[in-house]
Amino acid sequence: MIIPTALFMAWAIGANDSAKAVGTAVGSGVISFKRAVLLIGIFTTLGVIIGGSSVSGTVSGLAEGMSAVEVGLVLFSAASAVTLASLWGRPISTTQSIIGGLVGASLALGLPVDWWTVGKIASAWVLSPIVAALFAVAVYRLYKPMVRRIKCLRNLELTQKWLVFTAAAFSAFNLGANELSNVAGLMESLGINGPFRLVLAITLALGALTFSYEVMMTVGRDISPLGPTSAFSSQFGASLAVSAANLIGLPVSSGQAIVGAISGLGLYKGEHVNIKLLVGIVKGWVIAPVFAGTIAYLLITFLA
Repeated sequence: MIIPTALFMAWAIGANDSAKAVGTAVGSGVISFKRAVLLIGIFTTLGVIIGGSSVSGTVSGLAEGMSAVEVGLVLFSAASAVTLASLWGRPISTTQSIIGGLVGASLALGLPVDWWTVGKIASAWVLSPIVAALFAVAVYRLYKPMVRRIKCLRNLELTQKWLVFTAAAFSAFNLGANELSNVAGLMESLGINGPFRLVLAITLALGALTFSYEVMMTVGRDISPLGPTSAFSSQFGASLAVSAANLIGLPVSSGQAIVGAISGLGLYKGEHVNIKLLVGIVKGWVIAPVFAGTIAYLLITFLA
C-alpha cells in the first residue's frame, strides 16, 4: 500500500505545486506548457536528490512510531486533499496537507505529537508569503533599473526570457528539495530510499503534464498581471524564501511563497490584485491541513 500512495502523493504534488514553480513563466508567455513540464522534470529531480536532506529529516521525525500502512493512509489523505484542490483549480499547500495528515494520524494512534516542531512549521507557513513578497519587491527594485539600461530590444527580450527561465528552474529545484522531500522523508522513515527518489520525481512530472494547467493559469495569470520583469521578480523572490526555509530544515509551501510574492509585488506596483481569488486561496490553505488530518484520523481509526 505504501508505494502506490507515495506515488499518488508525488503525482498530486506535480498536479498542484508544479504550477507554483513555473506558473509565472507560463502565465507571462515566456515558456510554453510542455517546456515547463520538461523543466520541472529535470530540476525537481535534482532538488529531491541533492537538496532535500534537512526537510526529509524534519518530516521523518513527525512520522516516528508509525507503520507502513499508517504512513500510507497519511499520504492518501494528503493526496486526496491536494487532488480536490487541483480539480477546483486552486493552489494549496501539499506541505500543509502532509503535516496535517501526520498530526491527525498521531492523534488517532495515541502517539505523542511534537507540537514544538509543528508550531515552528506553522509559523513558517505564515511568514513565508510575507518574506517572499518582501524579497520579490527587493528583486524588482534591483532588477528593473538594470533592464532599463539594455537599449537593444532583442537583447532585452533574450535577457528577460533567460532570467525568467532561471527563476523557474530555481523554483523547480526547490519543489524537489522541499515539497517532494516531504514524501521522500516519510519513505525513508520506513527504509525506502535511494533510487525511489527518482521514481517520485518522474511521477511528479507526470502529474504536472496531466493535471496542472488550470492551477498554473491561476498562479500565472489570474492573481495579478505579469510581464517578464514581474514574473522573474516574483518567482525569484519566492524561491529565495523557500531556499531559506530549506537551509533550516523547515517544510514550507512554495505555493504560499509564490502567491505572496505575486500579490505583494502587484500591490507594490499599484496593479490590480484579485482579492476575491486570494481570499479563496487562503481559505484553501486553512482547509487543506484540517481536511487531510480529519481524513487520516478517520481512516486510521477505522482501518488501521
